[in-house]
Amino acid sequence: MLKYVKLLQKAIIFLLLFLMSLILLVATINVFLTIVTGLVMNPLVAFSAAKLQELFGLFLVILIGIELLDTVKAFLKEEMVHVEIVVLVAIIAISRKVIVWEFSEYNIMQLFGLAAMLLALALTYAIIKRASGRGPLLGLSWLRSEAGSSDKQP
Repeated sequence: MLKYVKLLQKAIIFLLLFLMSLILLVATINVFLTIVTGLVMNPLVAFSAAKLQELFGLFLVILIGIELLDTVKAFLKEEMVHVEIVVLVAIIAISRKVIVWEFSEYNIMQLFGLAAMLLALALTYAIIKRASGRGPLLGLSWLRSEAGSSDKQP
């Protein structure tokens, strides 16, 4: 029975990979056509600040999709979810929100909430990197090297 469940799980993952790839391909073509149409028609209007903000939002949505695709591929290979990738996707998603945010429509508490989420995710990512031994915690490796060198001085 477990064999059939694993087979069904792999089939679902392959279907998800195919559908996500298809969506990303269509979205990328859509962005490309938007840029080309804007260049051909009227670049001054097509690439105004509001349109560029919208276009950058689309770029980041595609990037989020690619990261999600990476997460599903990693799950397929190793049968485990990589928390680091999921945290990166969340950071990109919140960054996208900040980029396309129309600040005049929201109050200061919502802005603080978004900042708190981004800070928490950044700290989580730093802790994950530190725990895996692939990076200094918050870029403070210089503190350890100076502290270690000052201890050795007479």
